[in-house]
Amino acid sequence: MPPSDSSLPSSVAELAALGRLLEEHRPRLLAMLRRRLDPKLNPRLDAEEILSEAFLQARRRWEGFQTVPGRQPYAWLYRIALDCLIEAWRRETRSPRDVRRAVPLPDATSLQLGLGLVHPGTSPSEALARDELRQRVQLVMRQLSDGDREILLMRHFDELSYVDIGLVLGIPENSATKRCHRALGRLSDLWIKLFPEK
Repeated sequence: MPPSDSSLPSSVAELAALGRLLEEHRPRLLAMLRRRLDPKLNPRLDAEEILSEAFLQARRRWEGFQTVPGRQPYAWLYRIALDCLIEAWRRETRSPRDVRRAVPLPDATSLQLGLGLVHPGTSPSEALARDELRQRVQLVMRQLSDGDREILLMRHFDELSYVDIGLVLGIPENSATKRCHRALGRLSDLWIKLFPEK
C-alpha cells in the first residue's frame, strides 16, 4: 500500500465535500479565468487546465482551509485560481517584469461593461464611439497602480463582494470597501485628466 499523503483530505467524506465545493464554484471560476486570459495566448494557455491545477492546489490545502474561522469557499478558490493563472502566465511569457502587472487586462468591452461605462445593446451607429471608449478604458486602467487595478477588476469585473475581496487580499471588509472606493476615485480623476470634456 502506498504511503498516504497527509496534505490530502484524510477521509472519503472530506474528499466528497471538497468535490461538491469545487463543482459548485467551477462555472464561475472558469468564467473568471476565460475573461482574464490574453487571447494571444489561447493556443498555449487553457482555462480548463489552469482550473484543474487550481483544484489540485485546493485539494492539497483543504485541511488548512477547514481550520480557518469564517471561511468563505469562493474567495479561497478564487485566490488559488488567480495565483495559478499568474503562474501560468509567467511560465508562458518568461517575463522578468512584475508578474501581476504582466497579466493582461480583460477584454476592453468587458471592462467597459463591468465598470459601468457603457450599457449592453449599443446600436451599430455607435460602434466607432465604443471603439474609442475601449481604447480609453485600457489606457486609464494601465495607468492605475497594480493594487488599484486589481481591486477594481475583482469588484467590477469578477463581481466579488467586499467581504470576498477582503478575504482574497487578507484585509477586513471595511478596508476592502475603502480601497475599492479610493481606486474608483483615482480612476475617475485619471479619466477627467486624460479626457477632459470639451
